[in-house]
Amino acid sequence: MSHDDGESPAPRSGALTYAMMTAAARRQAALPRPTARSRREADVRKVRWWRVRTLRSISGLSTLVTALVFACLLLAICLLVGSSMVPDAWYPLVVSVGLALYGAYRLRGAPGATARTLASAACAPGPVPKRYALVYDPPWGGIALLVLFPAAGGDDVWPDAVLELMPLPQPWLRFLGASKLPADLPVEPAGNLELRGPRDGLPMGVPWIDGQAYWPKRSYGPDDLMGREGRALIARLLADATEEADSIDS
Repeated sequence: MSHDDGESPAPRSGALTYAMMTAAARRQAALPRPTARSRREADVRKVRWWRVRTLRSISGLSTLVTALVFACLLLAICLLVGSSMVPDAWYPLVVSVGLALYGAYRLRGAPGATARTLASAACAPGPVPKRYALVYDPPWGGIALLVLFPAAGGDDVWPDAVLELMPLPQPWLRFLGASKLPADLPVEPAGNLELRGPRDGLPMGVPWIDGQAYWPKRSYGPDDLMGREGRALIARLLADATEEADSIDS
């Protein structure tokens, strides 16, 4: 449902309508944002979840496998070179074992459960059609947000929810600090998507755009948008959209 009642998270005179957010999304898309090439992931509907790079990273499996491979390489080098290598190898070996244990802990704990839940939701039947506006918080190099709207309705409809997305995986770091910036989503700033698998553990589900899943890091549903953090997010988006509109009008 859309926020069109007396207790909506933004005042009626400055509501985040579909028209306002799509206009803001298109203006942001024209900004000189850093280009970050992203790597297209495997389709979770066709492969096991651990073959999807983002899910593998969330779960801790990437950390576990990398640490184990490094530890095995160190042990092999020590065996080949002899005991003279041991004093130099013990510290990186301890670090590798520690990272492997940490990865195993994440895999068996909440991060691993989150990755499996996301994979299950992304494959769920009965997708719900939505309209979206893709904006960034802040506009230049910020967090990617999908503002979701009902599929039916006009330009004055209010958002159903906001999804904060995880950065897309990058094949390499193209410049210093690139790992701290989200890769731009290779989608239109506004359009249609399918939302799959809303459930108790993942109330807003996983969005699919043009056959590609985009993994949510956090979901702001109707109740969340009424809370303190949700109101603060709405206020930032509203302020940016209003400021951009005023600058164009002037």
